[in-house]
Amino acid sequence: MEGIANWIQGLFDGSLAAGGIFLVIGIVGAILLLVSVLLDGIFDLFDFGDGPLSLTTIAAFTAIFGFTAFATVGAGGDTALAAVIGAVVGLLGGVLAWWLSRAIRRAESTTAVTSTELVGSEAAVVLPIPAGGLGEVALVRHGERVSLSATADAAIPRGARVRIAQVLTSTSVRVEPVAAGPAAGDPRPADAD
Repeated sequence: MEGIANWIQGLFDGSLAAGGIFLVIGIVGAILLLVSVLLDGIFDLFDFGDGPLSLTTIAAFTAIFGFTAFATVGAGGDTALAAVIGAVVGLLGGVLAWWLSRAIRRAESTTAVTSTELVGSEAAVVLPIPAGGLGEVALVRHGERVSLSATADAAIPRGARVRIAQVLTSTSVRVEPVAAGPAAGDPRPADAD
């Protein structure tokens, strides 16, 4: 408890001024980390991909380095010791941030529905598709219901089973009717209307 009181006293009497640069580094790193996580893609020009030199990893290292070094100076350590301890702890934090960001990206990519996966899939029409117009189809992929805008050459009523013939955009497809029978991936029971 006395160590914390001495550290707080050092903040107010100016003896921690030598560690002030570490505090600034930590704050800048924390701001960059917050921005890179919340506004993913805003700094793509400065990002080196998903590897260990990604902006998220560098920002995590910088924030942890700065705050750890500042705390070390506040606990009575000299500047060189603070830099070494900050670098070691920052490196560990950067590796953890890199591992977590890779795990999150892998989880996101395994649930994404690709256009090659959709072509040939069967779906149910949930909003009637007029000839040459737009309606809506639904199917289940990776345990989740996926709804897509759909167009067809001929009118297709609600509840009909269709096969996806072409992916037009990330949210729209061209479909063709299929013979009656249960559709693979149909999110509704066969007798539901």
